[in-house]
Amino acid sequence: MRHALAMLALLLPLAGGCMAVLGYDPTPEELEAIRRGEDPRANESRAPKPANNAPANSPEQQTPQDTAPSEGIILRWIDAVTVVIEAENLSHVVRIPNQRFATLEAEAAAFRERMDRYTYGTAVRLVYPVKDKLGRPVWRDEEGNLLAEVR
Repeated sequence: MRHALAMLALLLPLAGGCMAVLGYDPTPEELEAIRRGEDPRANESRAPKPANNAPANSPEQQTPQDTAPSEGIILRWIDAVTVVIEAENLSHVVRIPNQRFATLEAEAAAFRERMDRYTYGTAVRLVYPVKDKLGRPVWRDEEGNLLAEVR
C-alpha cells in the first residue's frame, strides 16, 4: 500500500496539474491565491445554522424572502452528487438530492458523465425538488449546501 501511494505521489506532478488531480482547471486568480499560500475556495458559501435547534428549513426558520439561486455557472465537481457553482457573485456548494448508487462503479460513471456534460464554465439551471411538509421548497441541507438538481 505504501509503495502504491509513493508511486502515486511521484506521478501526480506529471499528470497534467490540477485538472488531472482535482477535476478542474483553476482560474488565474485561484493559481495566484495558491502561490500566495491562500485557499482560493475559502469564499464558498455555507448557510449559517439557525441559532435555535430548529432545522434550517423548518417553518419557524423560513421566511418569504428565503430563496436560492435559480441558475449559475459550473466551477468544479467534487463528486458525483456535489458541484460548486457561481451564482449571484458567490460560490455555492450544490448537493443533488435523492441520488443513490448501487456500486462504486456506477457512482464513478455518473461522476464522469456529469463532468463531461457540465464542464467548467457551463451555465446551468437549478431546480429544487425537495419540499417541506407545507409544500415549500427546501433550499439547503443541514450543512448549508444547496439541495438542487442541475439542468
